[in-house]
Amino acid sequence: MRSTLKSAAVLVAGAAAVAVLAGTAQADPSVTPAAGDLVGVGSDTTQDVAQKLGDLYNAKTPTPAAKVYSWHATGGGTITPKAGAPTITRPNGSSAGISALIADGTAHNIDYARSSRTPKADGSEANYAFIEFGRDTVTFATAATSNVPTTLTTLALNKLYSSAAGSPDCAYTAYLPQAGSGTRSFFLASIGVTTPGTCAKDTFGGNPVQEHSAAPLVGDPNAIAPFSVGRAVGVTTIKVGSVDDSVRPVGLPANVTARVSPIDGQAVTTGGVVAYDRPLFNVIRKADKTVAKFSSFFGSLGYICTNAAAKNAVKTAGFRLSSNCGVDRN
Repeated sequence: MRSTLKSAAVLVAGAAAVAVLAGTAQADPSVTPAAGDLVGVGSDTTQDVAQKLGDLYNAKTPTPAAKVYSWHATGGGTITPKAGAPTITRPNGSSAGISALIADGTAHNIDYARSSRTPKADGSEANYAFIEFGRDTVTFATAATSNVPTTLTTLALNKLYSSAAGSPDCAYTAYLPQAGSGTRSFFLASIGVTTPGTCAKDTFGGNPVQEHSAAPLVGDPNAIAPFSVGRAVGVTTIKVGSVDDSVRPVGLPANVTARVSPIDGQAVTTGGVVAYDRPLFNVIRKADKTVAKFSSFFGSLGYICTNAAAKNAVKTAGFRLSSNCGVDRN
């Protein structure tokens, strides 16, 4: 059931102003978050925009009583999410972030998980609100100079990623992001693959393929990997292709697609690329939806959905604004 977060705190115009942030943003919190702050982990796709949104929010006047921080998916090792919290292995990816949030119980050492995938249908995440805040598109990426066609059908992608190594359908070097990646699960669902074939590789150079890493693609004209168009913006060593969803495996329903510009990730009416469209979420405990410090940031009347600088941060990150901003999609 969908429900819209209602802000428990009324936002006034003066509180919407933000300070201009100087310097380069930190990859992780530059301070130890306090026990009462909101701390998130999870998706590689949205790690940068989540950090930017937190930085802007924390710089508001007056300063929020509960600040917002985000730990990157990348970086490896362990993290101590906030003051007094136990040290944990850094969650890398949407599913890893959600699992860490669930494992935290009601301790609130982790307050939200970044996710680029939808809720699981098995009920295991029923107590968690998937709060939409933006839209992204996923397609395939290749090296800037590549043998891979610039447009591939959903059926062709299905055959490639479900094929056996060495078979005729394994025509390219097909990479997948690491296990737990929201982009991995979304892409495979979009092309109708439940279990990838041996043609698909999720390691490169002996290590798991990091979601949105260009490394496996650069210099290999036969390489291909799923990629967020938003995350590919400005990466000159790769290019994103276009999907033709009119040709699909038998029984696979039509995907939601969007035509977007690879220059900025925003919707266009002509040109650009066609890619699989998906929502982007911040996942919180359903019990927290009416708690003021959560709704004031994540809610439909909260900072992300109403503040001009926050909206601009979503767009400049290569994502699109959502008409469902603040809506619980679970």
